[in-house]
Amino acid sequence: MNTTNHTAPKDRRRFWQAHVKALADSGLSRREYCRRHHLAYHALTYWVRKLGASNTAVSQLSLIEVPLPHRQSLRLGGSLFRLYLQRGHLLEIDADFDQDALHRLLTVLEQR
Repeated sequence: MNTTNHTAPKDRRRFWQAHVKALADSGLSRREYCRRHHLAYHALTYWVRKLGASNTAVSQLSLIEVPLPHRQSLRLGGSLFRLYLQRGHLLEIDADFDQDALHRLLTVLEQR
C-alpha cells in the first residue's frame, strides 16, 4: 500500500499564492519570512517569480518626499554655479561668465 501524500497542483498553487501575498503584506525580507514560516527560501523565490509577485510588489511602491535640512550655500572662489558631472567632475562658473564660452562648453559636453 502506497501512503505517499501528493498535493493537488491547484492546492499547491493556492498554498503558495497565500504565502506570496502574505510575504508582500508582511514587509519582511524573503529570508526572514521563510524562517518564521518554516518554508524553503528557494521554493518561495520560485513562486514569487512564477506568480509575478515581484511586479505586484514594485507597483505598490510609492515615492515620498523627504525634507532635507536647509544648507547655506558656500561660495568658494567666487563661483556662482556648480555643476556636478559624471565621474566626480565639478564645473564651477563665476558670476561674470562668458555666455558664449559656456554655450560652447555645454555643446561639447552634450556630445560625449
